[in-house]
Amino acid sequence: MNPQIAQAIVGTLVLGSLYALVGVGFVILYRATGVINFAQGSYMVLGGYIFWSLIEQHGFSLVASLLVTIVVLAAAGAATYLVLLRRMVGAAEFVLVIASLGLSVVISVIVVLIWGPNGHTLRENIPITPLVSLGNLHFSGLDFFSIGLALLIIVVLDLGMRYTRMGVRMRAVADTPLLASLLRINIHTMSAIAWGIAAVCAGAAGVLYAQRTSLDPVGLQALGLVAFPAILLGGIDSIRGAMIGGVLLAAVQNAAIIVFGGEWSDVIAYVVLLLVLLVRPRGLFGSREVVRL
Repeated sequence: MNPQIAQAIVGTLVLGSLYALVGVGFVILYRATGVINFAQGSYMVLGGYIFWSLIEQHGFSLVASLLVTIVVLAAAGAATYLVLLRRMVGAAEFVLVIASLGLSVVISVIVVLIWGPNGHTLRENIPITPLVSLGNLHFSGLDFFSIGLALLIIVVLDLGMRYTRMGVRMRAVADTPLLASLLRINIHTMSAIAWGIAAVCAGAAGVLYAQRTSLDPVGLQALGLVAFPAILLGGIDSIRGAMIGGVLLAAVQNAAIIVFGGEWSDVIAYVVLLLVLLVRPRGLFGSREVVRL
């Protein structure tokens, strides 16, 4: 196998896992509240910088830093809903979208004010040298960590949304909030949990990104937003679709880099977005909406 193609395959799996994590956060929030959250990229930035700060500035271990970052992001996501967005329940979708965009700007500014606008590099905590080689396919310990953590989070959330009482309640709140409230389901609690889970997914993606390259507030936020075409490709209400869509988008981007050059990567991502909207708006695995007249 051509070494360049082999490297692109490994890169596709790793980048696809990052897209899938961010995308699953989008999907969980949409399925639980009906909100499309464009602040996911900013939560990704926040997670990456908190993780970097814990390791580089406070001397935490890798596992402790990961756990603390997850807890902080969960609390931040839940607090975002309870403090800022709770009063907007029932508002028009346009209002909620604008609110999420404003939230994205606020989080990005807070990150810059705390850690500064310059990039930061995390020291090597997981080996980046090849651990397993299959021909020209070389997987490092960091590659396994990135793919494995993403798969673990996605599988747990998928099973949780399908088979746990909390998952059923979250979906009930999204489908019919009034009926859910009549059944004594606390709408605000379910929504806060959904926001916390979405923030954790984005923060975990930020942690994985921080392990691989230098942290940059602008570039990292843009990476989080590029995951949106992956969600639409897989289906905005499908967790498995977000995972598959993330890998497919990463494959298309890596192919574009090989053929056209690196500057075409993000352009191709949004070309894919436009094509999906034109050909199959609900995505590959999205649910078909039925409207009765």
